Amino acid sequence: MTIPVIGFVGFGEAAQCFAAHLAAQGAPPMPVFCDGPTNHPPYSAGFRAKAASLGAEPVDSLAALMERAEVVFSAVVVATAAPVGRAIGALARPGMLVVDVNASTPHAKKQAAEACRDAAFVDANLMGAVGLYGAKVPLYCSGGGTARFRQLFAPLGFSIEDAGPEPGTAAAVKMLRSVVTKGIEALVMEAMTAATLAGVRPEALRGICGPMDATSFSSFLDMCVRTDVLHAERRAVEMEGVADGLREMGVPPLMTDATVARLRASAALGLRADFAARPAYDAAAVLDAYAAVMRG
Repeated sequence: MTIPVIGFVGFGEAAQCFAAHLAAQGAPPMPVFCDGPTNHPPYSAGFRAKAASLGAEPVDSLAALMERAEVVFSAVVVATAAPVGRAIGALARPGMLVVDVNASTPHAKKQAAEACRDAAFVDANLMGAVGLYGAKVPLYCSGGGTARFRQLFAPLGFSIEDAGPEPGTAAAVKMLRSVVTKGIEALVMEAMTAATLAGVRPEALRGICGPMDATSFSSFLDMCVRTDVLHAERRAVEMEGVADGLREMGVPPLMTDATVARLRASAALGLRADFAARPAYDAAAVLDAYAAVMRG
């Protein structure tokens, strides 16, 4: 197959990984434009050499990139994703494919899609670490250009899942996944830092990992949701004591305090008596009830 000219706006870890993979597949030289604090025109010799080693050619303006590229990856930092999306949209040609891999909110992805209304837009989200998966990192995508993106890039070794035609759908799933994955990271670091200070790191690891390893993560999540409605208030009290213990150890209980607040919020919905009286219920029933109260 003939590989189209692919451009990258932003050239961080993900873009460099994709470029190296595409170059190995025989992609033509890929224009790259950066305008950040580290890399920007006039580019350093080091950056030009790095780009060249990955099959890319730095260009001095977004307009120059857009003139050459048939497919454009937007891969910038979140803080600049919105203005960059508007700038790409203003220069996008009919028939161009714009793939937004920024970790933006669903609303921001919808705005980027609107700005790129003359092009086919893909709300693409990395569902794993490039350092682990390489160019085969799962891409969870939505938007009108997703089918075409998959048709072009799946044969090149990209892993693309189509979440539907609406931009923002895939970003919402990625955002909520991040709530859990980054939240777990923060919780683990709070607990294991405290364990290290207390001299019980191996024991704490066994205590944390043993029960988790004994079941599936989906079963654990199901248990969390089903029992939250009954035990949130009691657990909040327990965690207040844990927060006091962490302070005594010299560890700021940032995540533990947040856990108390989250549990208190669940208890404040006032659904415990209702669910305690039910002979049986599932996690979906709890979530639907929480949502109904929150909607008013």
